[in-house]
Amino acid sequence: MHTRSQTRKPHVLMVAAECRDIATAGGLGDVVRELSKAIRQRGVRVSIAIPYYGIVTKRAVSIGQFTVRFGGKAWKAEWFRGTLDGVTIYLLRKPEFFDGEFKTVYIHSQHHPFEDDGRRFAFFSSAVLGLLQDYMPLDSINTLHCHDWHTGVLFTLLKYDPRYRELAGRLHTLFTVHNLEYQGIRPFTSRIQRPWFSFSDWFPDLYQTLRSTNVIHDLRHPDPPTHWFNPMRAAIHLADQVNTVSPTYAGELTRADNPKLNFLGGRGLEDMINARKQEQRFHGILNGLDYTIHTPARLTPPFDATLPRWSAQRMQHKHAVVAQLPRMITELAHTNTIPAWNANTLLTKLSSVEHSAWKTRPLLVMVTRAADQKVKMLLEMHNRKSTLAHILAREVSLVILATGEREAELHHIVNGHSNGLFICAFERTLAQRLYAGGDLFLMPSDFEPCGISQLISMRYGCLPLVHGIGGLRDTVQDRKTGFVFHGKTRAQTRQALLDTLDAALRCHRHERRQWRQMQRQAMQTRFDWSQSVTQYLSLYDGQSS
Repeated sequence: MHTRSQTRKPHVLMVAAECRDIATAGGLGDVVRELSKAIRQRGVRVSIAIPYYGIVTKRAVSIGQFTVRFGGKAWKAEWFRGTLDGVTIYLLRKPEFFDGEFKTVYIHSQHHPFEDDGRRFAFFSSAVLGLLQDYMPLDSINTLHCHDWHTGVLFTLLKYDPRYRELAGRLHTLFTVHNLEYQGIRPFTSRIQRPWFSFSDWFPDLYQTLRSTNVIHDLRHPDPPTHWFNPMRAAIHLADQVNTVSPTYAGELTRADNPKLNFLGGRGLEDMINARKQEQRFHGILNGLDYTIHTPARLTPPFDATLPRWSAQRMQHKHAVVAQLPRMITELAHTNTIPAWNANTLLTKLSSVEHSAWKTRPLLVMVTRAADQKVKMLLEMHNRKSTLAHILAREVSLVILATGEREAELHHIVNGHSNGLFICAFERTLAQRLYAGGDLFLMPSDFEPCGISQLISMRYGCLPLVHGIGGLRDTVQDRKTGFVFHGKTRAQTRQALLDTLDAALRCHRHERRQWRQMQRQAMQTRFDWSQSVTQYLSLYDGQSS
């Protein structure tokens, strides 16, 4: 792909599956939203392209029907245009792929992982290139910034499909790895008779071209099944520049996984990542946080490290969230934000909660996804009971707000203890109240590309207790802005989590001056987007950061 002249100012199109305030499932949507806003504030033109999922309520105007080449035929799909903070948003509407049973950002395929999402985002990638070819107002786009595996097909088309040769000649490309765990692999070809099951079903002519050359080797999954297409690997291989979202995670991705040493690294892609690093085309750029959104001084009552009596004011938020949990759970149940099986258990428990005990005990909180990456360590057995049960055996209160594949186990363990609440939901207002009222924020991730939760928790004075890997290592200073644990083996790491928790609880009970100083330092720490944007702009210019 083309390396742009340094004299041309970038005009950027971000391509992603998510964008906060339109449709999002996690941190990817936060980054796309906040980074685009920060780039625009530097005077750089930037737009975003995402699917117009059936759940989207954002109002946008149609800019017309456009041709999408997919499945061996030409489809018609409609693009819409809207704005967020002055950033133009392009939304692709095609009901067969993004509405009905497929209306959410991601869907759980019944037969094979990524089966449905693979074809949805393959169609989306082709549609984006068609829009760039046919929509005159985007003629000045010279930089494509694509995010995660969902855009891997786009790079493959741009590089190898002759229909996009002219487009490829004017575009400089950057690919950002947000989470290497998810790679979106699908078979190159298959005899299974289901619509658009494999890459050859999506793009039959291109598949024949790839098959007749050696390039297919660099697009395939490196481990069995090696005859499958790996969109994450394709994007890393084909983009002009590649980055991930923290310096430490970037280093981890250059090393092979070693489960015996409790290390998760390149997931089989480390050789290709190392090759891009040798070319000076692989970089680690730390995510930022939009501090205009996360502002405890705007809460009622307000608190911040610069305000008088901030510690007492903050304590009021802890007491309020404990007292108001029954009402909030009832409201979530009435709006179907929380499933009935979880709500019924919670309301029964909360009817007998001793508020005085909950207000005086240290309050541990988690706002997370109920996924292995985030909670597996807590669910593992340690000295004949789960690590989570060990935590709940201490003189603490614990509230976990999460949804995901491990939610049933969390519900069973946490809600089986009188001092624990697992709330099976994700609701931003309640999340903010937990950040503002919690004493400690637990983040025992198995791996963490960057993490945004620990940045938010620090801003609200809820000290993070984190596993010292990835972006957590880059953002939390042990005993200064939070607590960090390490371990060489899995068992040692679980024990280190419990030992570090005990040290944090001792500090909370007996070293109040040090605790408040840590809270003050955490609230004053900033990871704004300014330095990161400078690094991204250098990559848009084709330079190394």
